Amino acid sequence: MAALPAQSGHWAYRPPERPAVPEVERSAWLQNPIDAFVLRRMESEGLEPAPRADTARLLRRVHLDLVGLPPSVEDVLAFEADPSDAAWETVVDRLLASPRFGEHQARAWLDLARYADSNGFQADQLRDSWAYRDWVIDALNADMPFDQFTIEQIAGDLLPDASLDQQIATGFHRTVTCNVEAGVHPEANRVQQVFDRVNTTATVWLGTTMECAQCHDHKYDPFTQRDYYRLFAFFNNTPVEVRNPFGDAGVRYDFYGPKLDLPLSAEQQRERDGLEARRAGLEAERARVLATIDAEHETWLRDLAAAVRSDAGFEVLEVTGFESTGGEDHAILDDGSVLIGGRVPDTTTYRIETRTARNGITAFRLETLTHPELPGTGPGRGDVERPNFILNELGVEVLPQRGGGPAPASAVELTAARADHAQAGWEIEKAIDGKLDTGWAIGGGFFRDHSAVFETAVPVGDEGGSRIVFTLDQNYGRGRTIGRVRLSAFTGDAALLELPADVRRILVAEERSSADLERLRAYHRERHPGALRLAREIESIDRRIAAIEPATTLVMVEEASARDTFVMRRGDYLRPGDEVTPGTPGLLHPFRDEWPRNRLGLARWLVSPDNPLVARVTVNRAWSQLF
Repeated sequence: MAALPAQSGHWAYRPPERPAVPEVERSAWLQNPIDAFVLRRMESEGLEPAPRADTARLLRRVHLDLVGLPPSVEDVLAFEADPSDAAWETVVDRLLASPRFGEHQARAWLDLARYADSNGFQADQLRDSWAYRDWVIDALNADMPFDQFTIEQIAGDLLPDASLDQQIATGFHRTVTCNVEAGVHPEANRVQQVFDRVNTTATVWLGTTMECAQCHDHKYDPFTQRDYYRLFAFFNNTPVEVRNPFGDAGVRYDFYGPKLDLPLSAEQQRERDGLEARRAGLEAERARVLATIDAEHETWLRDLAAAVRSDAGFEVLEVTGFESTGGEDHAILDDGSVLIGGRVPDTTTYRIETRTARNGITAFRLETLTHPELPGTGPGRGDVERPNFILNELGVEVLPQRGGGPAPASAVELTAARADHAQAGWEIEKAIDGKLDTGWAIGGGFFRDHSAVFETAVPVGDEGGSRIVFTLDQNYGRGRTIGRVRLSAFTGDAALLELPADVRRILVAEERSSADLERLRAYHRERHPGALRLAREIESIDRRIAAIEPATTLVMVEEASARDTFVMRRGDYLRPGDEVTPGTPGLLHPFRDEWPRNRLGLARWLVSPDNPLVARVTVNRAWSQLF
């Protein structure tokens, strides 16, 4: 390794000292000590100061410098009417107190922090960093001392009893760009993030291109590669910040933690409080309903048991006519089902006329059945490997009895619908929603029978028998039509349709155990319309409360045990060299024994009055921004 040039005597690496204010010829021009240095240089160059700008221009300059916005016409007219020093100080004080001050000044600092709301690579996923942005604005508006401003951003999480704001401040080093492409190794990504943190810290506070020393000793500044990796060690205790949510077959990584939950916003808290108050009211009402249910339980049990014992179940409807707009063949089988054959049309509508001796019908059942003659055994007709169907809409009408005069058919309103299986996005309810671009499908349930039950809004049918027509619209296309269908009718209490098998068994049993009685009592409570409505409302409110999630922000955390750090040959993390411990460049001021060897100690080293660089770099940056 080549010896470094002796640069320790360079003025930049010596702590700044207050110089004597120089003598100048035009001392009346001076308004503060800094003016003397400016004027001395101008006099040495034979230059004269520019004349004082007019009042409107001065006002515009100070507005743009402090809040980034021009003054209003009213502000200009008021200042031109009174351009006194007192008025000027009032303007400056007002601008410094404006919330726009912190917003404007924060722009330059957030650029240094490489602030962004997304990763910066490939998918460029969004990430939550806005709380850090707001922290910077608030800190500048509060005139936070620069040493505190520094310490909280570098190591706020390591301060004793760190507050929420101090943890949020560490978002400074969570704004690193992050590559989530699947070919990037998580550890390689983490090392690149640590490189960024070292390099950014050196640039922002030391004004030094420290990244040159990632691969070799710095060519122009007195910093070695060992110096670099000793700084690297301060930041090397961070967790891996990407994960593959899809396992080994994943095509990308997700950028995720660590994160910190933020308090709910005032609006969120108001919404949550309102929902919780509403929930408490519903719980009280539900308790009253349950008390009533318990009082009525014996009567309910007697009536339900009688209904189950007399329940006739579903009756298969006799098919008396079949028509199809697709021109298919059909056959009525012995079990009352209709088997459709012949050509497979693109779309079709079945019209199936049936009859029954029943009246007071409260539900219909539609079965789609398999058959050896169907493609793949069905129950759909369009594809051997995927015999799906899509029932876009089911219509039901009760026809007048023959010879009963010209009365029109009566449409039946279908309400609740349920099926033993449905394809995602094609649920059974969509077969009765009045829309021909939705419907019921059975993707994932091919090659087996399926059934759906539809309740009627009111009991239907005529005394002495009923003629009922079913219309099955199937216009999805590509032959997604039903191959075999059977229709049935149910009379009686529609609640029996949902009766669980174990409850039905207990109701018809000659003897009941204490466990059986408790099961019946629980079922009564579960299925009572009033209690069920309240339970659903409470569940809905619980979902809404759960959806009010706190916002999060990215923060720094330390791993429980420190990682070993090595000099990386040529900057390659796969080629470790000598092991190093956390430390700072030997050329600069010493690292005190009372400082911990972590990010908090590094932050205190940065803002130490002995540091020769931070004050120069920070003031020069402010001068550059203002002038």
